[in-house]
Amino acid sequence: MRHPFGSTRLLAIAAATTFGAATASASTFATITIDDDHSDWAGIPVIDSDPADNVGFVDIATTQIANDNDFLYIRNTFHTPMSLGLFTALDSDSNTATGFDIFGLGLIGSEAGWQNDFPFTQDAANFNNGFGMSGDFFGSGAALLDAFADSDERELAISLDIIFNQDSSAVFPDDSINLLFWTDLGNGDVSAPISYTLAVPEPATLSLAGVGLLVLLRRR
Repeated sequence: MRHPFGSTRLLAIAAATTFGAATASASTFATITIDDDHSDWAGIPVIDSDPADNVGFVDIATTQIANDNDFLYIRNTFHTPMSLGLFTALDSDSNTATGFDIFGLGLIGSEAGWQNDFPFTQDAANFNNGFGMSGDFFGSGAALLDAFADSDERELAISLDIIFNQDSSAVFPDDSINLLFWTDLGNGDVSAPISYTLAVPEPATLSLAGVGLLVLLRRR
């Protein structure tokens, strides 16, 4: 995997980027099917919108995030029909000092990264420290992408059960994570840092599940 940083790109990104605190997202509990039909994202709020600022290359537009009990689901759209080359950075402990600082912008400390849907691990000193993560990467989908083709949108599912190979600790140790989406193609592009809290089922959903279980028990 190539190193993403060049001085020209870093200066271009820094000049075009102004960020405050991480964007807070409303948690959304939903199950998304990873396929070419993205209609199941209807009603899930857009939690980040990025202007067209990397014309001709991967140019991030909008981001939506949801989760269920098993997966974190991500949908990104793009200003140009080009999605391959997008990186996902995940700060597991919400501490910018303990993970890799993308482009040196101080936006996130990434311990877990994905290039498209290829997983790798990071630390404060290394873009890729070589330890990796363990999980059902190509089965139930520790990182399952909808397609390997240029597209103006993509969806990704990441298993909530994956662990770091280095110490067998959880990639998702609690309910709160920080995310950043970026590319080093062209002049580079970076989303706003996104703070996301894993959602739980709505009370009505839990009530329906309880009623269903009660009916099943009575039938038995």
